[in-house]
Amino acid sequence: MTTKQNFLKNLGIVVLSTGLVACNGADERKAKYMEEGKQLYQAGDYEKALLAYKNVLQIDPKDWETHFQIAEALSKQGKIENAFREYSTVVAGNENHVMARVRVGQLLLLNRAVDDAEKMAGEALAKEPNNVEALVLLAGVQAAKNNSDGAIMTVERALKQSPDDVPATLMMASIQARLDKVDSAITLLKQAIEKKADNVALRSMLAGLYAKKNQVADAENALADIIKLEPQQLQHYRTLALFQVGTNQVDKAESTLRNAVQTLPDNDTAKSYLVDFLLEKRSPEVAIAELLPMIEQKPEAYELKFKLANIHLAKKEIDKAEAALKEVVDQDKLGPSGITARNKLAALYAMTKRGDESKALIKEVLDNNPRDAEALTLRGQFALGENKTPEAIADFRSVLVDQPNNIGVLKMLAAAHLRNNEEELARENMEKVVAAAPADETARLDLVGLHLKAGHQDQAKQQIEALLKANPQSIKGLEALFKIELSQKHWDKAQEIAKQVQTLSDKDATGFYMSGLGYQVEGKLEASAEAFQKALARKPDAIEPLTEMVKSYLVLKQSDKAIAKLQQIIKQQPDHFIAYNLLGGAYLNEQKFNEAKAAYTKALDIKPDWYSPYRNLALIELAQKNKQGAIDIYKKGIDKSKGALELVDDLARLYHHEGQHEQVLALYEESYKQHPDSPVAINNLASYLSDFSTAPDSLQRAATLAEPLLKTNNPNMLDTVGWIAYKQGNYDKAKEQLLKVLEMLPDSAISNYHLGMIYFKQNDTVKAREYLQKAVDKKAEFDGLNEAKAVLSKL
Repeated sequence: MTTKQNFLKNLGIVVLSTGLVACNGADERKAKYMEEGKQLYQAGDYEKALLAYKNVLQIDPKDWETHFQIAEALSKQGKIENAFREYSTVVAGNENHVMARVRVGQLLLLNRAVDDAEKMAGEALAKEPNNVEALVLLAGVQAAKNNSDGAIMTVERALKQSPDDVPATLMMASIQARLDKVDSAITLLKQAIEKKADNVALRSMLAGLYAKKNQVADAENALADIIKLEPQQLQHYRTLALFQVGTNQVDKAESTLRNAVQTLPDNDTAKSYLVDFLLEKRSPEVAIAELLPMIEQKPEAYELKFKLANIHLAKKEIDKAEAALKEVVDQDKLGPSGITARNKLAALYAMTKRGDESKALIKEVLDNNPRDAEALTLRGQFALGENKTPEAIADFRSVLVDQPNNIGVLKMLAAAHLRNNEEELARENMEKVVAAAPADETARLDLVGLHLKAGHQDQAKQQIEALLKANPQSIKGLEALFKIELSQKHWDKAQEIAKQVQTLSDKDATGFYMSGLGYQVEGKLEASAEAFQKALARKPDAIEPLTEMVKSYLVLKQSDKAIAKLQQIIKQQPDHFIAYNLLGGAYLNEQKFNEAKAAYTKALDIKPDWYSPYRNLALIELAQKNKQGAIDIYKKGIDKSKGALELVDDLARLYHHEGQHEQVLALYEESYKQHPDSPVAINNLASYLSDFSTAPDSLQRAATLAEPLLKTNNPNMLDTVGWIAYKQGNYDKAKEQLLKVLEMLPDSAISNYHLGMIYFKQNDTVKAREYLQKAVDKKAEFDGLNEAKAVLSKL
């Protein structure tokens, strides 16, 4: 906002006087309110000026000059978006209002909408060809389009009309600096300052140009002169201090900030700047030592108490941070700072796993103000964490009523909708995030992912292209585009993107890895292996290109090349457990079991808690018909890996194949104890309880366990919920879930069998036959295949 304010100020926003003729009735009241608004505006009381101007609009809603004056007052308050809307209203309603067009153009140019800004400048100059501000706007447009000659000619026209005009002078100096004529720009600014010694904008640019020429002393003096001109403006002290820090004059910077505190003893922000400086350039202890006397002298300085709490938090001194915030609560009660302190305390309690205390504070805040954004956001986060998704959505939406562009809340709302399987609403909210923060690369890529999930490849591509237009060197953006081109089998385009990434950073492995993946998917395995080699040459410890290179060699039946490369890497990096695991796979591909075992065992010597080598060692035992040996390895792996679900699943399948259902149940029970929040562990136990447990309460327990699975979007887990409902005789619920499953996995044999059985129980023989026939026709083995065939024969 500050930048926009300075921009408008530097362009010389002035109040246009309107000659009012004294009249009777409404016109007389209009004139009175208008004059009152002008006087308040000139006195700097913009809030009251706005009230006066709004009184004019009550009488005449289409008084465009008053709309313009409202926009001017809003811009002075820093409410640039609201000001822009008012200026635009004037442009739409009055084709002759020149200055409204200038203002809209200035703001458009500030936001890089160069063509639209040029249109506004053209419309303004068509009405008033010699309007100085319109000419300066046009020069800014020409400069933005790199038309320096045109910009200079336009500014010269402006200066001919008004030789001492500050915005025109600034624009000319700016153009000269861009053309590397810094000395000429400095001379121009010095001459202007001789005539307008009290102009801060001229001196600010002069300081910037001195800095550009590395004339440190001159730049510093220019900034110091600005402080002398406006000693009550805190921002000037901060600008000088930042310059001094940037030129390694840390002691001078501290002196400048202390001078600000001394000159502005009642300004808590000045004290806050000094504390921030001490925190960054000295130490937290020095900052606290400075801060405590400040707070003691002014106990109601809540901003400083919040600063103290933040420093304690950064030092992980939770108790001290809590005490500082509680002090504000005690002092300010339910005042604004007291409410802020409660919100901060609630966040602190949430961070330190004190949920009940946090919720109690949130309730206090919302009882006092049901629309408090921070409290609603925190409550929504709690709801989201507790899978109370509708409640979270309601809270986030409430925040957005007052803060429609709150990026963080928009992202959380999108996540909540996604969790609630409302993908379209999730996309809509991420689109709002991107519109409000177009430079947020992560948000745009998240939106790309949502479009791809919905099958909207064209929209996904448009988002990536917008990202790359703003930042052509975005590696993540190029990677996303690469994946889309691969999915569309545009091999040449994918390779062009990979080469673009290689050009951006020849020493980085990413571009060559991408190229290898492209060749691999296309079936050019020799080329892929070569690209992966280049990636490894740039990043020898990279896992992905090594893994994919080995994969390509094995498909090419060139195990010897894979083995040679892996042995070379192991020689260079003796603790590379992934290379040992891959080496085991290469030997296993050649059926060299002893060598494979040795490689996998070495991987486990280095990393004994990694599940993958146990799996591979067990497979070797199974390949050699040593079932008990495989079971022993799985058990050891489950113990060492603290219950890796991959090993649990493998061992459960082995037991199941042997009809050892009690062992499977015991295995899944233990897995659930170790991973009670894992949907996979929950699904495994619930499914097996419903199918194979003989305990009388098993079905009810399975149903209770499976409830959280309804919040997933996983078809296998929804199938479990549906099948348990079927076994409980709740056929409507069962059908609802199975229909969802088959939308996602229409070719699933077991889910077609499950839905067929539901229809059979509901006496819908036509649909029962249809789905059971689909299940049988898949030629897949599944539990229930014999029942499917038997019921089909009856039908």
